[in-house]
This record gives sequence, C-alpha cells and structure tokens, in this order.
Amino acid sequence: MSTYRTLKGYNIKSISSDPANAKEGQIWYNSTTKVIKVQPLLAAWAGGGNMGTARSKLAAGGSSTQGAGLVFGGNSGSATNATEEYNGSAWAEQNNMSNSRQLLAGLGIQTAALACMGDGTATTSEEYGGASWTAGGTLNTGRGRAQACGTQTAGLAFGGEPNSNKAATEEYDGSSWTNGGDLSAGRQLGSGAGTQTAGLIFAGDANPGILKTVEEYNGTAWTSVNAHAVQRKEAAGYGLQTAATLAAGTTGSLVTTVEEYDGTNWTTGTAVATARSGVAGMGTSVLGLIAGGTTGSVTNATEEFTKAVTTRTVDVS
Repeated sequence: MSTYRTLKGYNIKSISSDPANAKEGQIWYNSTTKVIKVQPLLAAWAGGGNMGTARSKLAAGGSSTQGAGLVFGGNSGSATNATEEYNGSAWAEQNNMSNSRQLLAGLGIQTAALACMGDGTATTSEEYGGASWTAGGTLNTGRGRAQACGTQTAGLAFGGEPNSNKAATEEYDGSSWTNGGDLSAGRQLGSGAGTQTAGLIFAGDANPGILKTVEEYNGTAWTSVNAHAVQRKEAAGYGLQTAATLAAGTTGSLVTTVEEYDGTNWTTGTAVATARSGVAGMGTSVLGLIAGGTTGSVTNATEEFTKAVTTRTVDVS
C-alpha cells in the first residue's frame, strides 16, 4: 500500500491541537483526538424561504447581503410594484414602489436601494430607504431590459432597449443622472455587478445572438475582457468586478449553470438546483442569493449559496 509521503512527497504533520489558521486543503493528524483532519473548501446551494409573490423579470438590490436581501418589481401575471425584504430565512412584504415595473434594473442594499427604468421607455427611478420609496432622478435615456450596479449615491446603469440595443451608460450621484462612457456594443437582458468605478457587464442578448462577452468599466470607459463559457441571457449576476457570480438564465433552454469571475478568468461553479431565467441575484461570491424567475411558470423559490473553508475528519477505517 502506498503511503501519503510516497503519493504527495511529504508527511502528514502530527500536532496536539487543530491549527488556528489552517489553510484550504491542509491536512494534519490530531494526536490528542487521534484522528486525521482536512480543511476543504465547500460550496453549495440550498433552498431558502419562498417569496410572498411569485414573479420573474424582477430586480434586486444587488449589493444586498444574503441575510438582508431585497427584491422589487417584476411580472407576476402583469407588472408589479411589490417589494420584499429577506432576513436570511424568510421574505416579508414591504411598502410598494410608486410604479409597477418589469424588466427593470436595481442596485444598492436593503436600506438604500434604487429601482430604475423598466419595460418600454421608462426614464424614472425610485429610491428605497428601508421602509418606503421616494422619487429619484430622471435618466437621460428611456429604456428597459437594462442592467445596473453600485450604490444609491454612486450608481451605474447600462445597456437595454427598446427599438435597438442600447450602449448608453449613465452614472447616478444620489440625485441626478449623467452620461458615462458607452458600452463597446449595445445589449439587453444582460447581468451586471460591481461599482460605479469598477463595473462589470456579462451575458445578455445582442438581438440576434445570445452573448457570452464581458466588459469592465473603470469609471470612464468600458473595456472588453475574457468571455464566460456559456452564452446566456436573463441570468442572475452579482458581486464585484474582481469576484462576480453568473447564475442560471436561458441559452434558448433554461440552465442551472454557474460561472465565477476572479477579475481575469471565468471558472465553472456549483450549479443551482433549479433551472430558471428572469431571476434576481444579490450578495457576494461566497454568500449569494437568487430569487424568483420562471421555470416555465413564475416561481417564488429562493436559493442560497455558501462557499466556506471547513474542517472535516477523515475516516481511515
């Protein structure tokens, strides 16, 4: 029988207690408990609490956390103004937006979010303060099917349609919108992540042609970077320019595929449980949340993503 040293080139370290700062993949023998332990990185999606209103084509406060999520708008048979907050286990209905919107864009956190645009030529935006919605600034370009990222006082909106795919980008300062640098090419139904000065757009539809191209924004201009593997649209996107997640969506068929971006390259992540499109996403690359969408019919289902280094005991019997 081969030994660990023969296979790996070094011995398993024997120590009297578990290390306080163990690294991913580290393995050791605890001489006190007389067991071998390993520190793997585990990633999984699990079912969360269902939304009160099943809907697709909704938006989220994309920088919200898994334990303090926010969704608004969408289509539940018709456009809705419903708003819900997530506490890490359950959704609760909140005050509605002033306007019903579907295919809108959203950004911010649970206590400071922004809803903007919507299907058609909407130029309006609304601000959420954690209890109610108030009117925000008016955009220069009316559109729906657009993307957004950033914060309520430093937001970024880009892409969209109607009539033709839009490349227009606008920046929000908490009261008014100003034009920024255009995308390299117009697109709709894409996904966004990041901040006003470090934005990211991926996936979407160029009509014709579902996309896998990716662009990064530096606060002034967009630059094409490495594409993700699976072209898709109406997918959930969230995170940062250097740590983003792309989940679910449609390639013409609904998919469960997840891809993760580290600022340079895309890698395949752990697939979601249920294929869906028109879905909202929020959180971080290690603690994410997706909600709603359509699986063929509108859904209120939520999935939570957790990626963490954990300690496991190795069974050597």
